[in-house]
Amino acid sequence: MSSATTAEPYVPTRSASPAAGWLLPIGGLLFFAGGMLHPNEDRPGARMAQKLLVMYVDPTWYPAHTLMLVGVACMATALVVLVRRRSLAVNFTAHKTAAVAAVAATMAVPATLLHLIAATDADRINDHLSTPPSDFLLIVETITAPGFGFSIAALALVGAVTRTLGSRVAAVFGVVGGIGYGLAGGTAIFTDLFDPLFPTAIGIAVWAIIAGIGWMRRPTASVTTGSRI
Repeated sequence: MSSATTAEPYVPTRSASPAAGWLLPIGGLLFFAGGMLHPNEDRPGARMAQKLLVMYVDPTWYPAHTLMLVGVACMATALVVLVRRRSLAVNFTAHKTAAVAAVAATMAVPATLLHLIAATDADRINDHLSTPPSDFLLIVETITAPGFGFSIAALALVGAVTRTLGSRVAAVFGVVGGIGYGLAGGTAIFTDLFDPLFPTAIGIAVWAIIAGIGWMRRPTASVTTGSRI
């Protein structure tokens, strides 16, 4: 009588990707800190240039946007790692949603850098001159902000539903923050109707912190084996 062991394919709950576990909450913390420092303008009805000038001359502009830049870069890197290592591939929808979010977050990094250096336009705005950096920023943000915000909202929701990334509590922050930021950033050039939603972007940071900590606490993998005959 002979015996043989058959084994089903290896089924990972997640690939070993500690970098993602650390970078996601670190990015969230930095993004959160930058958001708290971000200067505000309280001039309803003012022209876009006037609103930008108020924020550009604020001493917190550069430290706030430096923190946000590094934060977005960390979150983007974490998402890229998750996708490249197929850490969420146990669920097709989660993996594809993470791939979209990784692309959108990566595109948001140079956009955030442009946001940082746009404050060099302060003197030009004050002198009523042309402002190429700020004009380009508004166009770029109209594209990248909705992509980043909405994709994070989708990932937060899918990750919670499929139990692959984050939790239901984290999803609330991610969805509200992502949609709010996407609407505000994507429409600022056309209308100030959604400008009050900009602070909701903090929800993206909270989602990243909770999801990243939860990711580090999960088991690395599971193996399913067949029966012995």
